[in-house]
Amino acid sequence: MEIKELEIKKNHNPRMRKRVEIIGLIISLIIIAISIVSLLFYGFYKEKLTEEIITSGKIVLFFSIFFLEFVPQILSSHLPLIVSITSGIGILNSIIISIFASLLSSILAFEIGRKYGWKFICSLAKPKKLIKIVNFWTKYGKWYVTLSAISPLPYFPLVFGSLGMTRKNMWFYGIIPRIISFIFVGYLIYLGKTL
Repeated sequence: MEIKELEIKKNHNPRMRKRVEIIGLIISLIIIAISIVSLLFYGFYKEKLTEEIITSGKIVLFFSIFFLEFVPQILSSHLPLIVSITSGIGILNSIIISIFASLLSSILAFEIGRKYGWKFICSLAKPKKLIKIVNFWTKYGKWYVTLSAISPLPYFPLVFGSLGMTRKNMWFYGIIPRIISFIFVGYLIYLGKTL
C-alpha cells in the first residue's frame, strides 16, 4: 500500500462528507428556488422594477456565485448570471459582479484548500474512489481545471488547492478561463434575450 493510500484512509471522515453534502444541497436548493422565483415573476419585477430590487439582485448574484464557487457541488455558478441577465440587472453589471465574486471565491477557496484541505478532501469520498481521483488528478488535473472552468462541469477551487495545484497553474488553467467563460456566457444569454 502506498503512503498516499494510507494517508487517505487515515484522514477519511464520513461525518464530514455528510455535512458537506448537506450544506451543498441546501445552498443549491436555495439558489435554484431564488432562480425559479425570479424567472416566474419576471413580468412583475420588470413592471415594478425599482433601484432597491436591482441592488438586492446584485447582492444575491454576488453571494450566489461566491458560495457556488466556494462550496464543492455540482450546480454551475453560471446559473445566477443567467438569471440576473434575464431578470434585467444588465449585462455589464452582471458580468462584472460574477467575475468579481468568482475571483474572490476561487482565490480564497484555493488558498484554504492549499493550507487545510487535505483532510477535507479525504472526507469527500470513500478511500478507494479518492485514490482514483488522485491518480486521475496526477495525469489530467490541469486540463480538468480548464474544462471545468469553461463548461458546466463542477469547478472546485478548494479541491484544486488541496490536491497540490500551484498558484500559477490555478491562474492559468482555472481563473483566467473562468473569467472568459463568464464573459462568454453573459454575452451569449444577452444576445439570446435580444433576438
